[in-house]
Amino acid sequence: MTLTRRIFEEKRGLIYPVIGALLVNIALFLAVVYPLSVKVANGEQTAGVAAASLAAARRDYEAARGTVTGKQAADAELKKFYGEVLPPDESDARRITYANINQLAKKANVKYERASYEGSQERDSTLGKLTTTITLSGQYRDIRRFIYELETAPQFLVLENVALSQGAETSSALNVTVKVATYYQAGANGN
Repeated sequence: MTLTRRIFEEKRGLIYPVIGALLVNIALFLAVVYPLSVKVANGEQTAGVAAASLAAARRDYEAARGTVTGKQAADAELKKFYGEVLPPDESDARRITYANINQLAKKANVKYERASYEGSQERDSTLGKLTTTITLSGQYRDIRRFIYELETAPQFLVLENVALSQGAETSSALNVTVKVATYYQAGANGN
């Protein structure tokens, strides 16, 4: 008889309960603990995906909120522009344009020769456009100063075209034709 057989026969009363307990532990592990650990791992993975989705949803919400806030600010600025900056009609636009250009010409030391006005309106637009063609004469540096003052003026005047020509041969003055546009509130029917 070998030693292991002899130990097994003598300690059989202890070995069978140990083997039984070991088999019960293995069965409990396979039936209860392992499925629960798989559930926990899946739950953690689902929680991670949910947290990432929540973070993405919060970013989308903040972006949408920023868009709404930006749109509201833009609407307020546009309302302010229409109400405070644009003239209410063509005659006010003509008066403001004439007064500002005449004042800028005096400030820049250029001679105001003549001006012509042309009003227009795009179809289905509430804005009208007043285009003013002005002829001025003066020294080159004064004309440059006039153009600079015109472009940086607080009034809504758009410099569309500048044509420069030499004055009389005996004079060192230059002639400049400037096309300036401004917009006014014409109404939906062009009034």
